[in-house]
Amino acid sequence: MKTQNHRRQFIKSMAKGLAGTVLGSSLLPLFANAQSSVGYKALVCINLQGGNDAFNCFVPMGTSAYNSYAAIRQELAIAREQLLPLNSGQQPYGLHNHLLETQSLFNRGKLAVLANTGNLHEPISKQAYFDKTALPPAQLFSHHDQTLYAHTLNQGTLSSGWAGRVAELLAQSNINQQLAMNVSLSGDNYLQRGINRLPYTVRSSGVSMIDQLSEADPTAFSASRARLYRQFLSSTRPNLLQNYYADVQMDAWGMAQYVTDILDSQPMPSLPIFAAANTNSFVQSLAMIVRLIAAQDAFEVKRQVFYVNLGGFDTHRDQLTLHSPLLMQLDQGLGLFYQALEALGLENNVTAFTMSEFGRTLTRNGDGTDHGWGSHHFILGGAVKGGQIYGQLPTLELDSDDDLGRGRIIPTTSFEQYVASLCRWFGVAKDDLNHLLPNLRNFNHPDLGLLG
Repeated sequence: MKTQNHRRQFIKSMAKGLAGTVLGSSLLPLFANAQSSVGYKALVCINLQGGNDAFNCFVPMGTSAYNSYAAIRQELAIAREQLLPLNSGQQPYGLHNHLLETQSLFNRGKLAVLANTGNLHEPISKQAYFDKTALPPAQLFSHHDQTLYAHTLNQGTLSSGWAGRVAELLAQSNINQQLAMNVSLSGDNYLQRGINRLPYTVRSSGVSMIDQLSEADPTAFSASRARLYRQFLSSTRPNLLQNYYADVQMDAWGMAQYVTDILDSQPMPSLPIFAAANTNSFVQSLAMIVRLIAAQDAFEVKRQVFYVNLGGFDTHRDQLTLHSPLLMQLDQGLGLFYQALEALGLENNVTAFTMSEFGRTLTRNGDGTDHGWGSHHFILGGAVKGGQIYGQLPTLELDSDDDLGRGRIIPTTSFEQYVASLCRWFGVAKDDLNHLLPNLRNFNHPDLGLLG
């Protein structure tokens, strides 16, 4: 008990510039109180790093459209009889045969597909692209540049990500300002960077603590070392940079202990996602997000944005071998994540969505595909108007009006529209959208109606 009280006092004294009490009466049962926060909302960004081949995830099943797809894809085409049909009442489409949970969620009305989405300054046609009467984002097929664009939704005019700007706009939504609104399970990223607010990073296995500075046992040498190190950091120095570095170290140390103490004080429920967390790092990251979401009462937060990266989608070669296991991880994660949200009664409070820097070409690149442009994405949650395909489905034919060349499909829905739809549900006022998303005013339909 004395050790715990010492930790609390230490955290309170170390969290400089962070408003509100740190622990106090906030240590409430993690899962018992999960349903009490009616006003809580969270966005979970699942970044498919490398450029996901969505044209093998979401495939037309009508005879003519499928035959065109198969003729272009050749050996890379998913066999028609293996596709998992979607009950959309729209054009017949099916999912990759390893997306069983995704199919179930779609057919239950919990997941939607947003078709042919990508980075756009403004609406653009094939003729306008070649006539240069409408300009695409610069360095169109570059991983770095298109990731930067998708995460910031500007072309170098703003030094912040769109989720970072949202966090600054809605900062006062959270009662306790200690835990950042943006939490990353995949380290630093452009999307969550703000001007004055930075994301908090947590490993999929939990908060990183320094064992050599552990105060779990006050009689241990590590506790003595911690006291000395704290004294050293607290010393006043004439050099401003040294003082700033010391403050950052103290804040990080205090936050790590704060988050750890809250999570460690909660019972671990017997949910399948926790039992399956050791199967792969992606599921483990989603399991940690579930723990943090369920702890929103203890953290005293009403708005959170989580980021998790699933990499390996740059399938220039051996695509059939490499792509399927990635989709299996994604599918398992989506299924277990939504199941956990339902068990906690928070499925209407959380929306998960995929993004990727670009799609891939319809044409083969040997036994893989090259960098493309437009792609399809999944949106998951109880608030999602699921079981529907949103956006304009492209014509999967070479040299069509949708084909820029080599099967690089021109997107018809912008990431701005996609993000604007998520932000409106999240609580961003309509009048603030153009400030958050500088190019949104170029599009006629900023809210795609994805969420209710």
